[in-house]
Amino acid sequence: MTTFIAWGNIRQPFPFEQIPAELLSDSLRLPPNDNARVRKRWQCRRLAHFLLWHLCKTAEIPTTLLGQISRTLTGRPQFPVTHIDFNISHSGDWVAVILNVSKHSDESQPVVGIDIEVHKTHRNLTALLTHFATQSELDWFASQQDQTAAFYRCWCVREALLKSQGVGIAKLSEVSHSPQLDLLHSAHCPRGRLLFSAELPFYLAAFAAGEALEDARFLSWNGEEMETCSLKSAVSYLVNF
Repeated sequence: MTTFIAWGNIRQPFPFEQIPAELLSDSLRLPPNDNARVRKRWQCRRLAHFLLWHLCKTAEIPTTLLGQISRTLTGRPQFPVTHIDFNISHSGDWVAVILNVSKHSDESQPVVGIDIEVHKTHRNLTALLTHFATQSELDWFASQQDQTAAFYRCWCVREALLKSQGVGIAKLSEVSHSPQLDLLHSAHCPRGRLLFSAELPFYLAAFAAGEALEDARFLSWNGEEMETCSLKSAVSYLVNF
């Protein structure tokens, strides 16, 4: 399996018009009304499609798949094939996409999930954490020097796992998180690996089933081109081991 993770910012230019029209839904082609929040969400969806288009080309899979995206009963987007999976997240002006491709028939079906979060200063992090964290996790959180990063570590790792199956945040408390041991357990995802990074302009958690994250490639759109990146201080988790 090969995993690709890419991100970009809607404030940077991106040549969306390069994507062939047949690979676009009407909602992506036609601008929405003048509501600022709606237009921002539309721009995020366009950037996600643009990043996914680039990743398809990088992974050497048919870009025609972009014109065949459907949604599961829970609203999770998917391609009409079983050997490729992708997931999308956006927060603030940032968008991230993960793509996983299984190229051999003996490999297990790819499953991925991603979550990014830009810190919102009005959030009461301690109060939010008490809704889904265990007492052991709360004690760990209280001991951390950077409690903002600690909170988003607890939040993002859960969301990435749940999003791999299209499960909502109502199930956050059903993910067991041991930050002291870098272990995660959940009935809502298969066995795999997860990484968490606090070194970007946003907090990032990415999950992939099996060993697919071991050789993951990281790419960032810089306003002109995709550039290769590395996450030097990411935390690596075992999931359901």
